[in-house]
Amino acid sequence: MATVTRVEQGDAMIPAGKTLIDYEEAMEKLSQDEAFRATVYAMNTVLIQKGFYTAEEFRFQFRQSAQKQLKKRKSR
Repeated sequence: MATVTRVEQGDAMIPAGKTLIDYEEAMEKLSQDEAFRATVYAMNTVLIQKGFYTAEEFRFQFRQSAQKQLKKRKSR
């Protein structure tokens, strides 16, 4: 079953007196690489907050992936 996240919930997390850039504006201003990184960060944050996995599990998977990539780079 899919979980619906309301925008109001996210906006309610913004401290009083602070503002957050509009999604469309952010996508226009960020490079492709920056937008990709922001997307991955946001997705992982939501998955951790919703309990799909822990930060420790994410770090472990990240380390495994990084090690594989570095090993490939080294063998070139």
